[in-house]
Amino acid sequence: MAPPTSPTTTPRLAFTASGLTVFAAAYVWLVATGHTSITGSADPGASGMSLWAAILPPLAALALARLVPPRVEPPRPLTGLPASRLRGEAWILVALALVMACLAPFAARAGLLYPVVKVVVLLAGPLLAFRLLRGDGPAARAIPAPVTWLAPLPAVVVWFLLSQVGPLAVPLTQELPDPVVLVIGSLITLLTASVLEEVFYRGWLQTRLEALYGRWPAILGSSLLFALMHTSHVRPDAPLLGLASIVAFQGVFGLMLGYLWSRYRNIWVIILIHVITNLVFVPLLLGR
Repeated sequence: MAPPTSPTTTPRLAFTASGLTVFAAAYVWLVATGHTSITGSADPGASGMSLWAAILPPLAALALARLVPPRVEPPRPLTGLPASRLRGEAWILVALALVMACLAPFAARAGLLYPVVKVVVLLAGPLLAFRLLRGDGPAARAIPAPVTWLAPLPAVVVWFLLSQVGPLAVPLTQELPDPVVLVIGSLITLLTASVLEEVFYRGWLQTRLEALYGRWPAILGSSLLFALMHTSHVRPDAPLLGLASIVAFQGVFGLMLGYLWSRYRNIWVIILIHVITNLVFVPLLLGR
């Protein structure tokens, strides 16, 4: 994608190196402190997963996506929009992502308040900002209609087999509510997590950061902000362990989704992966 600005190579390399260092530091710290098993879910009774289970499926999918180019050139979102407008929108989205990270621990304790906060911060906030910054200019199409469907499938299948079916799959151990509550909760999760989070972190935020600063700074930055949204998983008595764990699991998961979005520009593919990860019905159907 031809960016509306031409960021110099040195800042891009520095940002990319810094982002990769954060991911590497999380894994090094976990291994050095003996925490080779982490919990990917905040649900009571959720099973832990090995660090291999956290990193291998996303990296395998990422590597396979690198080998399978799209047969049709994906659309180029945001081409032609002024850099000043993109910069303003991008940094408002970054600020909203940080607000979400700060509010998440408090909203999660309030139960149903959590999805409400997500809708306000990750949907209403961006839409208001886009409208105000747009002025009389054209509407931005950060999420184009997909033009490639088959090319992402090998990466999706490999990720699914490794993370959901094979020996790295995490067993379902948490207690489940009654069926009605489970269905309602799953629907809320599908809309506010699987759909809304991908629209915000990949469709809106990453696309603007890519246009301004390049592919990998955008993928790394949006993935780390996505990981920070899970600060409700961080225990006050072990903040370093919590932060390293969400970077090692949610952050690496975000890297995979970010690369798939940048490579293929198919929002439905990454929403599907997010649905499989979040919905408890998947491990139930697979007998985990």
